[in-house]
Amino acid sequence: MAAWLVTSLALPIAAHEGLHEQIAEATSQIKREPKNASLYLKRGELYRLHREWNAALADYRRAEQLNPRLEEVKFARARMYYDAGKPEKAIGQLDRFLTAHPDHVDALVTRARVLVKLGQRIAAAKDYSVAIAQLAKPKPEYYIERAQALRDEGSRHSDEALSGIDEGIKKLGPIVTLQLFAIELELAGKRYDAALSRLEQIAAQSPRKESWLARRGQILLAAGRPNEAHQAFGEALSAIESLPPHHRRTKATLELESRVRAAIGAQ
Repeated sequence: MAAWLVTSLALPIAAHEGLHEQIAEATSQIKREPKNASLYLKRGELYRLHREWNAALADYRRAEQLNPRLEEVKFARARMYYDAGKPEKAIGQLDRFLTAHPDHVDALVTRARVLVKLGQRIAAAKDYSVAIAQLAKPKPEYYIERAQALRDEGSRHSDEALSGIDEGIKKLGPIVTLQLFAIELELAGKRYDAALSRLEQIAAQSPRKESWLARRGQILLAAGRPNEAHQAFGEALSAIESLPPHHRRTKATLELESRVRAAIGAQ
């Protein structure tokens, strides 16, 4: 796959600035090389990022006409259909592309996301697993999205969902987003002690404890342990009151303090 395509298909949002200029430059290149299929594919990707779907499709079509063997067009077109909210049109393109490139991580993840949109969550989880297996350091969101797909398929898959998150923690370390999702899964299964244990691990990594103490109080309330919850909320309030004024006056901290005081008052 051409290097520019790998880059363009993974462009972060910040890199989308100046798309008009990039499209104009690509158009100038096409005028100089009107038979260059890769240039049409490049401009099509820029149109996709700019959400000009018809222009993108026209460029993909022209790229394919000039070079029918340019398989990357299928992936690009699939991405466009997904971005445009048409997963039913994306799936065929992805299936054909992945038949030729079965270990292509970005295509596997894209197909997984498309399958979730189509309600085929178990198949999506399998694609996430194949993609994760290709990477030395998978993105945390791949583990979370796989777990979400399994969770949403029903409670019979909750253990598999949690196991997948723990796999991510083992691979990537105690990343907070993974740990928080694991807590969600533990709570969904009413495994309150397990959720509290995971929360303690997160709190141990954090120099500030007030939000974790408040969360502990919420979990203890859900577990039917109001006295311990009251103590946790009290500790959270004490932690907030001990903050330097410039930290305590932030919007997030003021909102947390309000919630904690409300929780204490409700008991």
